[in-house]
Amino acid sequence: MQVRLAPLSLLAGIGAGVATAAVYQLTYGLVIAIATTLVVLVATPPGWGTRLPYALGYGFILGVLSVPRGAGGYVITSSRSGYAILGVALMVLTFAVGTLPRPGRRGPGDDEKSDSFTGRPVKPARLE
Repeated sequence: MQVRLAPLSLLAGIGAGVATAAVYQLTYGLVIAIATTLVVLVATPPGWGTRLPYALGYGFILGVLSVPRGAGGYVITSSRSGYAILGVALMVLTFAVGTLPRPGRRGPGDDEKSDSFTGRPVKPARLE
């Protein structure tokens, strides 16, 4: 299921990055863009096909927009607000990678029961 959400998450990240770049120079626009990005990031479930593509799309588009254009200007300027959104992009990427599930871990319901608090497998009780 998560693999099918990857393109949608990637497009959502790119859209959020473009929207952030469009309004970051206004103080209230910067605050709203950062808040919206963080809310969507936390609301997106962690995983290779959900949160990571969102963060990659967001970071990629802001990285592309920070490079000088052919006409000699910048979309993201070297100001406090420009550095703030680049810092947020780095934080979003770090958070997405840091919350990825461990390799080799199986989810609950995959042939064995797990403790809802610790996530560790629970052996079924033997009745003798």
